[in-house]
Amino acid sequence: MNKNKKFLHLFAMLVTLIGSTAGAQAQNRRKVTVEAAVPFEFMVGDRAFPAGTYVFEMATGSPKSTDESGVLVIRNRDRRLYAAVATDVAHGQNAHVSPKVVFARSGDRAYLANVWHQGNAAGLSLHTPSITEDWQESELVTLDAYGVNGGI
Repeated sequence: MNKNKKFLHLFAMLVTLIGSTAGAQAQNRRKVTVEAAVPFEFMVGDRAFPAGTYVFEMATGSPKSTDESGVLVIRNRDRRLYAAVATDVAHGQNAHVSPKVVFARSGDRAYLANVWHQGNAAGLSLHTPSITEDWQESELVTLDAYGVNGGI
């Protein structure tokens, strides 16, 4: 096999493995969906999302304190913008009173950092760029969200 075919084969195996793991977890858990109006452009990985109302779905269910990873689906209300990302699980000290969406922001750049579900001390945590000199003035911006019945 040439290098491209090997890469595609390995990528397909990885996607299948992640899908079967997520599928097994999701069978035991109900999807958790929150919605928030985001008044600024934000990044998920290297993809930009314009300001707007977004749905954040914890595809593997509300994380437990023993979980290490999860899957987050981000989409805008008209479903034209969509991303699914693997996440870590963040652990807070107390259960959140209401759903929250947190962004790491520096200047005009904002990265989706965390999504928290109501009544849960564990949330999903996305990878944000490493702190560098130009992130010295970074801040966390927390937006209130609200729960949405059902999944996507």
